[in-house]
Formats: sequence, C-alpha cells, structure tokens
Amino acid sequence: MIDVASITATASVVSAVILNKAIEKGGENFGDTVSNKIGQIINFIRDKFKKEGVEVKLLKAQEHPSRENKDRFRRELTELMEYDENFAQKLVELKEQLENLEGGHQIIASGLELEGNLKAKDIKQKGSQHQEMFTNVKAKDIDLDNLSQEN
Repeated sequence: MIDVASITATASVVSAVILNKAIEKGGENFGDTVSNKIGQIINFIRDKFKKEGVEVKLLKAQEHPSRENKDRFRRELTELMEYDENFAQKLVELKEQLENLEGGHQIIASGLELEGNLKAKDIKQKGSQHQEMFTNVKAKDIDLDNLSQEN
C-alpha cells in the first residue's frame, strides 16, 4: 500500500508539472521525451477524472489556473489516489519515470499557501540532479520531520 506521504508528494509534483504555464506553450522548455511523458501523465489523469465524473476540476485548473482551481484539482487527485491503489501506483510510476528523464527534476510541496498547519514526515527524494523540497510554502505552523534528499 502506498503511504500518505507518497500520495501527497506525488499529487503535489504532478499538479505542479501539469499545471505549469510552460506546458501551455507546447512544452518549449522541455525536450520531446519529457513533453511526451507529461502528455502521458495528463492523459492518464484525464481518463481517471472522466471515469469518476470530475474531469471539470482538471479542465478548470488548466484553463483558469487560479490557486483555488489548482487546490481543488490537487485535492481531487489526492483523494482518487487514496481510494484507488492501482491508480496511485501507476501515477507514482509515471512521476518517477518523468523525474528520471533528462537528469530529473523533483519538486515536493512548492508554492503552497495553507490557511492551516502543514505536517510532513518521512519524505525522501532520490536519484535526481535537481531537487526542491518545501520551497515557497506558507502555513500557520510547519512541522517537518525526517526529510532527506540524495542524488
């Protein structure tokens, strides 16, 4: 079973990647391999959201990427991952494949603005040349424990 920290981390990374404005410009900031993998992830999520009747949350986040729409998308993605282990596992695999392409770039919890508290523990980034963890995060209280990054 996939742990909650992995689900949260995956949902955050995937949300950041697929809702990034650079993708709307045809992926000009990425190589073809990376752009193709991002497209595969978007299609995989779109199929799941469509099957669950919540595709509108993805569409709104892509067409109007306000903080509120992005947060709704990320919450829905997290919830679907929590309730469908096969979906979660496949999404984790796709995220890891993406991170391993062209030197990899890992982001965990970047650009979050929470009204409440943030707790995270037992998160490990591994095997990427560029790693970011908990950057530009705002919360009332932040409790981080046992975080590590290794190349």
